[in-house]
Amino acid sequence: MTIPLSWKVIGAATCLIGAGLAWNGVSQYLEARRADEIIQESARAAAVEARLAQAQARQRHEQLATSLRQRREELASNYRQIATQGRDYQARRAVQLGRQLEQARRIEESYMLGENQQCANGIVINRRGSTYTQARGKGGEPIQCQGNKASQPLR
Repeated sequence: MTIPLSWKVIGAATCLIGAGLAWNGVSQYLEARRADEIIQESARAAAVEARLAQAQARQRHEQLATSLRQRREELASNYRQIATQGRDYQARRAVQLGRQLEQARRIEESYMLGENQQCANGIVINRRGSTYTQARGKGGEPIQCQGNKASQPLR
């Protein structure tokens, strides 16, 4: 039995169409697998990048926190140092003012008449026993007074 040529052509065409369809199906399947692999690889790469970004963000956060702690400690240290310097300055200033007040008191006392001195007619008189003499200034002139205070230092 012989198969007519038209059947052979139809059979060959059918085989060719079947082979084309099979080839198309296999190539689509392979392309889908390749696309799935690319998507999975992209997802893995994105996950790795996300973990890396999280690690970098954590590290940066820790660096910033450490830097902030150090700056706070430096600022606290500076405040303590300034407060100490301020207290030291206040103490030195109080001592200096005390010395100035003591010096002013001594100067004021140097103008006051002593127990052997008196102010008579606006002139300081020294009294020693029964002797009375005028107190003289640096230039030899009599020292003026008012009440119990001389116009120049007596000592």
